[in-house]
Amino acid sequence: MVIITMVIFAIFIYTYMKQEPKLDFLWAGLCLVGAAYFMFRGGVAVR
Repeated sequence: MVIITMVIFAIFIYTYMKQEPKLDFLWAGLCLVGAAYFMFRGGVAVR
């Protein structure tokens, strides 16, 4: 889910806002992927 959001965001930034991809975008994306990993690493709790 996070990956899909990042791809759509990258396309939006590149086409609509005319921003070139920067290395900062890569680091921000890796932080988001890391956050998703730590949120779901224990599995989804079912009650």
